[in-house]
Parts: sequence; C-alpha cells; structure tokens
Amino acid sequence: MCFGLNEGISCKPNTLEFQNKLNPGSILKVNCSTNTNIIERLHEVKVNDIYQILVNEKISPKRIVWRCLLRYGEKVENSLIIWRAYRGARSFRCGEKRSWIVRVDGIYLEKNNKAKGLQHHWIVPKQ
Repeated sequence: MCFGLNEGISCKPNTLEFQNKLNPGSILKVNCSTNTNIIERLHEVKVNDIYQILVNEKISPKRIVWRCLLRYGEKVENSLIIWRAYRGARSFRCGEKRSWIVRVDGIYLEKNNKAKGLQHHWIVPKQ
C-alpha cells in the first residue's frame, strides 16, 4: 500500500462572517472584495442574521486579504471600511473563523470563537 502525506487529509475552508446585532429593523449592508480580484455581491443582513464567506487560502499564490465595506441606514457616519477583515497566513490555514459582530456602538471581532473586543468605531461626524 502506498499513499502520500496529504492523502486523506481534508482542509476545511476558513470562514469570514458578519453578524448583524444592530437595532431591530436595521439592515446591515456588506460588500467585500480581495486583493486577488474576488468581488462578492452586496449582501443585506437582517438583524440577528449572519452572512458568511468561505475563504480558501491555498488557491492563491499570494497572501489573500479581504476588505469589506459595512453600512446601515442612510447616514454617512453609519459606514466603515475594514481594510483587513481577513488576512491569509504565510502558510495556509484550515478551519479558521473570523466573526465581525456589528453593533450600534461599533464593530467587534472574534477569532476562532475567542472575543477580541471592539475593533472599530463608526465614523464620527465633524462638528
């Protein structure tokens, strides 16, 4: 019997997700793209729903970086670009998870179900 080291080993894709924890009735709009020209269509996420993107790091010869525009409502101050919503590793990873939890007071991050806390505040309008 002969087999290679990678046979039988599956690599689950990584997950980039956005959770809408805004006020009732608020729709979160998520628009993401990568440095490798992958563009996700605009997604509208209802309160308490989750939008997920599956990320396969090993399909790209260079480190993949996802950037995402998040917004809700009509005001400019309710929008934000996360320039590194997900950044691939030097060597590819399997089954990693990045959860961005969007709330009225800001945007929080969890990495692999471990809270990293508040990462971004919404834009504060100039007085």
